[in-house]
Amino acid sequence: MKTITFLLLCLFLSIGLTQLSAQNGKNDTGAVTEKAIWDGYYVDIPVNCNDAVVDRLVGLIKMYNVLHFKNGVEFWVKQQYDGEVTSQITNEVFTVKDIAKYTLVPLIGYGHCNLNGNNGSHYILTYIWDGATDTFQFVKAVCP
Repeated sequence: MKTITFLLLCLFLSIGLTQLSAQNGKNDTGAVTEKAIWDGYYVDIPVNCNDAVVDRLVGLIKMYNVLHFKNGVEFWVKQQYDGEVTSQITNEVFTVKDIAKYTLVPLIGYGHCNLNGNNGSHYILTYIWDGATDTFQFVKAVCP
């Protein structure tokens, strides 16, 4: 959880330190995009099925962010993650497709993740991330 908190803190600080001149529209309303690499994806996020942790996945993934501003203030962020991660339990390699949207007030994220393993495992997760407590709630999980 510390990894995610640190990543989001870095993301928001980098936004605050950049100029908003790349935005479209008047009154600094529009969107800015950025790309990043995240090493340690899912280290602190369990693959949770039927209220039980079934796997922990680690790896290097690409992150694509679209930061939306309204009147010069960041309003919400849409993030897309993709890459490969490895199971810490079975060593199976999974491809990741994850899309999340975060609002800044309150700091809450809603996401959907599709994980396909090279040995046939397939996880589909829908989650909510609460930034105030840095916790995940799994709304729906489809597991093997």
